[in-house]
Amino acid sequence: MNSKVWLIGYGILALVVVGGTGFYAFSSHGKYAEAMSGWEAKVGSIGSLERRVPYPSEGNAAQLSKMVEEYKGSVKSLSETLQSFQRPLNTTLDNTAFQLLVKKRVEEFRAAASTGKLELGTEGEFHLGFESYANSVPAPALVPVLDYELEAIDHLLRVLISSGATSLLRFERDAIPGEGTNTAAQENTVVHKYPVRVRFRGPHDSMQKVINELANDRKFFYIVRVLKLKSLMQEGPPKLVAAGAADGSVIYQNPVTKEVAGADKLAEWGRGTAPESEVEAKARAAGFVPAGQDARVLMGLEQLDVFLVVDIVRFLSPEEVAALAPKPEAKKGRK
Repeated sequence: MNSKVWLIGYGILALVVVGGTGFYAFSSHGKYAEAMSGWEAKVGSIGSLERRVPYPSEGNAAQLSKMVEEYKGSVKSLSETLQSFQRPLNTTLDNTAFQLLVKKRVEEFRAAASTGKLELGTEGEFHLGFESYANSVPAPALVPVLDYELEAIDHLLRVLISSGATSLLRFERDAIPGEGTNTAAQENTVVHKYPVRVRFRGPHDSMQKVINELANDRKFFYIVRVLKLKSLMQEGPPKLVAAGAADGSVIYQNPVTKEVAGADKLAEWGRGTAPESEVEAKARAAGFVPAGQDARVLMGLEQLDVFLVVDIVRFLSPEEVAALAPKPEAKKGRK
């Protein structure tokens, strides 16, 4: 009896397991067939697209054409704005006239420098960076750019005069492409740069004026790429104390020039060996009086050596860029 019950139970369990397995296999096969059908449809669609020849629709072509025209208009507007801040190249000037123009501008600048009290460190050899054309003429193709650079350099150096610089210690100009030893071809870019190096000396405020003038110039585009400053005041200022200080360290100052007596003058007057009254008497005889103020300006009164690398920048018009673009080589016909 017990064995029959066990067999019946086992049979029922086996039937349930087999039925469940069959149902799972059937449903899985249906999902597989559905996924396979979708895959084959996508493969067929991809294959069809690969075999078709693409072409723009009228709507897309019109939209693209509109975007291109808007872009061209923006570029033209930007170019016109930039051209309003720089003069066009003088293409009518020949190389002989340019040589005479260099001599004329050099003479005028030397006269302006003398009037403005700007000392030229190499006055006998100074030709605004165009020394090579003192006795020779440039290639005719280079004259328009050289003429533009000449005017920009003359304008830049006159900023030194108006800003209160005292000495022009050094000036160098890089040769433009095709000039002298610079055999490189002119780059086919929208922006052309003509670097120059300037070293001058002057008070602190002259340096500030030069930088501000170059940054805000309305005739030429100048980019100050390198700026190095060196103060000629190597020693720090002496400590300033009230007149009649207990330790005797009275500071003497010229009320006209604002010069503060240094250690050499104080030693000459007897500081450290003579009574302070005697030192003061000698100081007054030399035009110095005890400095009674408790504060004075330390920054901004020193003389500076200033070194600049300035790029003279010129933006080319679309016509100039097109003219510099490499021309396609003509195809050779078969013999």
